[in-house]
Amino acid sequence: MDFLQQLNVWAKGDALQGKIMVGTGLLLALALPFLFKKEYPLFNGMFIPICLLVLVNLGYGGFLLYSRPKHVESISKLYQQNPRETVKKELQKARTDNKNYTLLKPIWAMLIIISALAFFFINNEYFKGASLGMICLSVGFLLIDTFLHYRLIPYLELTMDAVFSLSGVQIICDR
Repeated sequence: MDFLQQLNVWAKGDALQGKIMVGTGLLLALALPFLFKKEYPLFNGMFIPICLLVLVNLGYGGFLLYSRPKHVESISKLYQQNPRETVKKELQKARTDNKNYTLLKPIWAMLIIISALAFFFINNEYFKGASLGMICLSVGFLLIDTFLHYRLIPYLELTMDAVFSLSGVQIICDR
């Protein structure tokens, strides 16, 4: 698969995830009024983290949905003009994204653990709800970043191969 094909596969996957995120955000937003009533302090504690999850799903999901097709279009045009520089810039971007996802996933996992421990050691119902909300928020972020990272890895590998092939350097390795 060449660079532009892999770029399209990666961008379509991210756009699909954006659709799923927006749909999930809309479902959560519609459910918020029914889930969080004043007489349940546990649910009231979950309100702010769940609202943040809704905002991220709607905001970042919408961003993915909007920006990925435009990114493919602009990179395709740049690739026609100067393939080597375009692939190098994409490689740098992919490496930065890979580094960010690699860094963020353990942070979300630690927040899940800390929130779960807080849930068991806190007696106040409102704060128990807040810790449950933080678990939901962290699990949501972990899922988002894991799926984005999972799709990025093949794109990163192919982009590295494209840089080397455009440079005229052959690398032989076992995969």
